[in-house]
Amino acid sequence: MSHHETGRADRAGAREPGAGDQAGVARRVKAVRWAGAVHRAGAVDRAAAVDRAGAVDRAAAVDRAGAVSRAVGGERGSMAVETVMLAPVFLLFLMFLAGAGRLVEAQGQVNGAARDAARAASVQRTLDDAGTAAEATTTAALQGRCAQPAVSLAGSEWEAGGQVRAEVTCELDLSFLGFNGTKQMTGTAVVPLEQLRRIE
Repeated sequence: MSHHETGRADRAGAREPGAGDQAGVARRVKAVRWAGAVHRAGAVDRAAAVDRAGAVDRAAAVDRAGAVSRAVGGERGSMAVETVMLAPVFLLFLMFLAGAGRLVEAQGQVNGAARDAARAASVQRTLDDAGTAAEATTTAALQGRCAQPAVSLAGSEWEAGGQVRAEVTCELDLSFLGFNGTKQMTGTAVVPLEQLRRIE
C-alpha cells in the first residue's frame, strides 16, 4: 500500500465513528434528556407546591374573613337584641321625665295663680269683692292649663293689719302620659293688708 492510500484510509477511519463512540453519544443524549425531564419534573413539583401553598393561604384568608364576618354579625345581632330589650325602659324613662316636667310646670302655674288671687283680693274694700276678684284672677291665670280651677279665701283675716290667704286648686289631666285620670294641684299664697286700710 502506498503512502497516499494509507492517508486516505486513516481519514476514512476518522470520519466513521465506531460502535463505542455511538454508544457514548447515545448515553450522553439520554443523560441530557433525563436531566431535562428531572428539571421539568422539579419545576412542575415546585409550581404545584406553590399552588398548594397559595390555595392554603387563600383558604385560611377565607376562613379568617368568615370568622370576622360571623363575629361582626354576632355582635350586631347582640346589639339589636339589647336595643329591643332596652327600648321600653328608655321610653318609660322619657315618659317619666316628661311627666315630672309637666307636674313641676303645673305646680308653678298654680302657685302663681294663688299669689295673683291673693294680691287681687287684698286691694278690695269688702270680703265679697275680694272673693270675686280672686276667682276672676284664678280663672284667667289657669284657663287652658289646668281644669276646674277654684280659689278659697278661707283663713283670711279681713281687717286692718290682717292678711288675705288664697288657696287655689285645679285638676291636672294626666292623659298626656298615657294614664286615665287627673291629679289635683294646690297652691297657697298670703298677702298682708295695710294697717290704715279701710275695710268693710
